[in-house]
Amino acid sequence: MRRHFVAILVLVVLAGAAFAQTDPHARRTGPAPEVKGSDNVSRGYARATGGPDAFDYSFADTAEPDCAFQFVDISATGTLSVSGNDASSTVALSEPFTFYGESYNALNMVSNGFLSTATDSAIDGSNDCPLPATPSTGTGGRIYAVHDDLVTDTGLTEYFANCPRPNDVKGSAEGCTVFQWDETFHSDDTVAFDVQTILYHTTGEIVVQWDDRNPETGSGSTTGIQDPAAAIGLTYACDTGGSLPASAGVCFFSPALDITKTASNNAPGTTEPVTFTIDVTNDGPGDRTGVTVTDM
Repeated sequence: MRRHFVAILVLVVLAGAAFAQTDPHARRTGPAPEVKGSDNVSRGYARATGGPDAFDYSFADTAEPDCAFQFVDISATGTLSVSGNDASSTVALSEPFTFYGESYNALNMVSNGFLSTATDSAIDGSNDCPLPATPSTGTGGRIYAVHDDLVTDTGLTEYFANCPRPNDVKGSAEGCTVFQWDETFHSDDTVAFDVQTILYHTTGEIVVQWDDRNPETGSGSTTGIQDPAAAIGLTYACDTGGSLPASAGVCFFSPALDITKTASNNAPGTTEPVTFTIDVTNDGPGDRTGVTVTDM
């Protein structure tokens, strides 16, 4: 879904700098809830959106039209990347992935249900929340799918040049990497379930999805994202039963404003008017407010 705002500036050559202020209606905003908290109900559970955080990430869950549930099952095709209890492995990415403004060529997949930009997080089974929160063990930026003390014998990864699940930003295919904690289970339980994180390498979207077998439904886990300094974060679910309903997910959207400027005449004569057009495009799934565009 693309939204455009166009500011037209008519100037005379040698005039001062141009300034344009806009309030384009773009991505939905609002307080970031720790769990689903809207009174709108779809598919039997509450709809939720949240953010933006201080870096401008926001989220919508699969009860919202902006985030589709489409589990990309790689149990038969994925590469075994991590196995065991309190285990981790560095996974090289086929394309770079940008997270909180930093580009990464590899991420650490941790058996305890999350991805990290650092390699020292394997034994972190204590889910700290709400986010941001200093990790109890290890460092690095975190993408928490279902962070708990999990046992994951089959942690799989697979890259797709054209993702079988189109992104939710433009509804188009792009390269993606799927991380799947296949048949994982909580260390104090024996019921296995699947959870996955999908990273989209062009739009930067992050999708977390789970099946219908998670017995604790969020009562002792964290789902969300935070930056490497643990200073900025966005919580979707935090230690609340029912916050992860059956066969559902959440989409985290990265900042998505693109700005271009064009001139009506690239070689004007003296005193000849020139029209500058500033085009602000919101590639995100909802509204953005309070946007100011300044021509320097």
